[in-house]
Amino acid sequence: MKILCPVDGSDFSRLLMQGVGTVFRNRVKEIVLLHVLPAGHSGKGRIAKNSQAASSPALSEKMARASNKLLHGHAERLKVALNQAGTSRDISLTTMVMKGDVSEAILRASEKMDADCIAVGSRGMSDVPGYLLGSVSRKVVTHASCSVLMVKGALTGSLPVVLALDGSKATNRAIRKIITWLNPDEVTLHAVSVVPERLTDLGLEMLGKRQAKAFMAPVRKQTQVLLADARKKFLKAGFQVDTELLEGNPRTQIVEATQRLKAQLVCVGSKGLSGIERFTLGSVSEWVSTYSPVSVLVMR
Repeated sequence: MKILCPVDGSDFSRLLMQGVGTVFRNRVKEIVLLHVLPAGHSGKGRIAKNSQAASSPALSEKMARASNKLLHGHAERLKVALNQAGTSRDISLTTMVMKGDVSEAILRASEKMDADCIAVGSRGMSDVPGYLLGSVSRKVVTHASCSVLMVKGALTGSLPVVLALDGSKATNRAIRKIITWLNPDEVTLHAVSVVPERLTDLGLEMLGKRQAKAFMAPVRKQTQVLLADARKKFLKAGFQVDTELLEGNPRTQIVEATQRLKAQLVCVGSKGLSGIERFTLGSVSEWVSTYSPVSVLVMR
């Protein structure tokens, strides 16, 4: 498994190092730490007033030294986190510095290294020491071609995880990745699937309440079968898992489940279909990644 970790000087980047070690443990084989210098930045959180000053050799060298120092510090923290997690020592750990638009640079780097996952902090500050603002991490979640781990807080100890499922191909992909990437001895899974509480107002008007209720019955049945099948797969792989069928708005139900179950991580697929294959659409995964109070793994 190859992971790209964009870092800045914020506390969230420090949490990111710990989170990668906790979530992926022995599954990771290659990690690239990336620091991006936004175009026109003059250092110490200031934007240069003229491009000539910003491109002076002395300033460029100073910024390069600062970036290398930052990357070295994060590399040491990551080594400690991986050792504490019991991760094998044969991991390839490299660093990279890029210039330009932060989110675009992250996406380019992930494609160049063919990353399996991008791990980002959800918030930083408004200057170069902390550029991983919510807007940057949201752009990465939206446009990345690979999975994205958005770290919003400490991920420690035995990891309670909420996994949101539907009947789409994204669900099958999510199950395979969870089994492959996460350690069953360190994770407790709670798989949920959400049935819409009712049809749209237009659907109710066309079918009537009785017909609408009858229409939703097969959806509930199929959801129960989906959860039962997922449970069998996880149990066979050695995971502790329970399942729950929820009703209501998929976005809010997923987020509320993470709070009620005191999860540290919520996992969602990035794309699904409509109808019964109903909720892992980009809009839902993006909404959950934005409003979830805990860390989010969006799987592609």
